[in-house]
Amino acid sequence: MKNYQLVAIFLLSCALTSCKTTAILTDTFESDVVGNLPIKDIPGAPSGDEVVFETVLNPRLKITTSNNSAGQKALTFSQAPATGLTAHNQFLSFRGISTDFTKPLWFSFVGTLSGSGSDLMIDIADGSAGLIARMYFRNNGDVELERSLAGTPAELIGNIPLGTIHTVVFTLDMNKKTYNLTIFKSVGNILVKDHPLLLENPLAYANPAHPQISFRFDASTFETRKYVIESVNISRKQP
Repeated sequence: MKNYQLVAIFLLSCALTSCKTTAILTDTFESDVVGNLPIKDIPGAPSGDEVVFETVLNPRLKITTSNNSAGQKALTFSQAPATGLTAHNQFLSFRGISTDFTKPLWFSFVGTLSGSGSDLMIDIADGSAGLIARMYFRNNGDVELERSLAGTPAELIGNIPLGTIHTVVFTLDMNKKTYNLTIFKSVGNILVKDHPLLLENPLAYANPAHPQISFRFDASTFETRKYVIESVNISRKQP
């Protein structure tokens, strides 16, 4: 737990102070109202970052009090009943401001997965059609990375027990055509180095881009399944 707390405090201080000039997206939900949907136009610096979701997803989204940081807020993304869901409108996305995609970027978020239900899919992308990485949190806690978009089985990289708070950090280096991934948790961090980009060719990505982190449950209903997001950040400064 101390390991997570140190990383989370560092990420929060980065978001509030020195990272303002290098921030691409910062959302800690502290300007949101408990019980409401998340504010789409994220308040504060940087100007222009946003939370993106369609109205059919409204029943699955709610600002809540944090279970891990007293007095703070979080965004709960659940598998509550919702009508009109399709393969294309189930994404909860955090879209950053326009930036040069050839320079290093850090994508990070803090969350906790609980309950039994569908897998949680997490995409790191350029805000257009360019998918950098795709990660799955499976129902048994296994964490897998997509190897390719050609149907190759996903790669098992570790396990996060349900109910365990964790900090995920993707580091993108477009010039090296790779990314690194670190997942901090109370016991046994997960580390992946120099993983190839899903599209491999850097020219396949938009530049300038709107770096984006997206979360997706499928259309199934599981009342207890939820992912509580404490904060989301995209930055040019290493956390």
